[in-house]
Amino acid sequence: MLSSKSSLAIIISSLLLTSNVQAITADELAIQFETYKKQQALALKKITQENSALKQQNKLLKNKFESTQKQVKNNTIAVETVSDNVTVASKIGQWFNKTTIGGYGELHYTNRSRENSSHQEQVDFHRFVLFFGHEFSDNLRFFSELELEHSIAGDGKKGEIELEQAYIEYDFNDQLSAKAGLFLMPVGIMNETHEPDTFYGVDRNEVEKYIIPATWWEAGIGASYKFDNGLSLDAALMTGLEMSNKYSIRSGRGKVSKAQANEPIIVGRVKYTGYPGLEVAATVLHQTDMGQGDNPSAEMTNIGSGTLFETHAIYSHSLGPGVLTAKALYSRWSINIDGDADQAAETQYGWYLEPSYRLPTTYGDVGVYGRFQKLNYYSGSDKNYDIWEAGANWWIHENVVLKANYIYKQDTLQANKDERGFDLGIGYSF
Repeated sequence: MLSSKSSLAIIISSLLLTSNVQAITADELAIQFETYKKQQALALKKITQENSALKQQNKLLKNKFESTQKQVKNNTIAVETVSDNVTVASKIGQWFNKTTIGGYGELHYTNRSRENSSHQEQVDFHRFVLFFGHEFSDNLRFFSELELEHSIAGDGKKGEIELEQAYIEYDFNDQLSAKAGLFLMPVGIMNETHEPDTFYGVDRNEVEKYIIPATWWEAGIGASYKFDNGLSLDAALMTGLEMSNKYSIRSGRGKVSKAQANEPIIVGRVKYTGYPGLEVAATVLHQTDMGQGDNPSAEMTNIGSGTLFETHAIYSHSLGPGVLTAKALYSRWSINIDGDADQAAETQYGWYLEPSYRLPTTYGDVGVYGRFQKLNYYSGSDKNYDIWEAGANWWIHENVVLKANYIYKQDTLQANKDERGFDLGIGYSF
């Protein structure tokens, strides 16, 4: 843009050039000059306004750029956060998909009378059990079983909290596996499979309860091998019993609670399931010193080795619209006891027969059964019973069962000590 002096010079030069053509008065020259100044002022104002608008636009663009930068940064952080969350969720999903939870429970009503003695009538939530398992890989897994008995535990309470299983199992291949930790003894029918929807009767049978004695678990190592023909072998080296209480097998279970481990127990089992509907098994357990001899109690110094032999058979066959099943089990302890005071405790045994028939209906399966038990065990004195039992199960769901049974327990050693009554129960597993 031209300066005022330059403009004035141009105007004067123009006037001089045109002086030969036409004379211009001083007033006209002044008017033209003022008009020109106004035009220049308007042009300058316009340029200033445009410059100000450009500055404002530039400021807006700068703010938008900074905002965009912040948004990009926030989006980057959000993407990283989402990525981290996806990673965490993926890990949680992997853990959850490989972890299993299960359990079972049973509620009992008992109504029993003993001759010339007391009458028992009670309700008891006998067991509440939770299973937790986890697969570390296709061939390495963990399993545990935590149980609350009799609903409430603690000082002065009747219940107990027990860790019945907690072991690691490894598969070398499809046939050979090994485990270590705390697990159930491979013996009998009910010791390893005792969910309430898997057996008849409100209570578990007394032969396996007292002679085996189910449920029986110890700590140790074990291995299993399965042949293609249905034959399997199990072997284990585990902590043993400590019979420091009146030669009672059942009371000798330490339950792996600071249990004495001076004398282990050796376990071996052979089982055959190669024929449809048939299971046949035999188990032998041997413990060199049933009193854990390095720490003998005063009354147990005369107890030595003990051997348990158990065998059973189960056969199921379709008959009409239902399934007929027969079970038979025999179990016997032979214990070496010096002296004559407690020779009755040397041999403790029991056996039972149980036929049953299970029929599917529109409202769930219904099963009836009968059971005879012969029981001879020792707990401070010799106890010998013949037990007759009959009842029914109604599976309102595959894993939910209602139970009822009548039982007559005859004391074959003492007169007027017979017991009779009935039981009701409900059980479930999942």
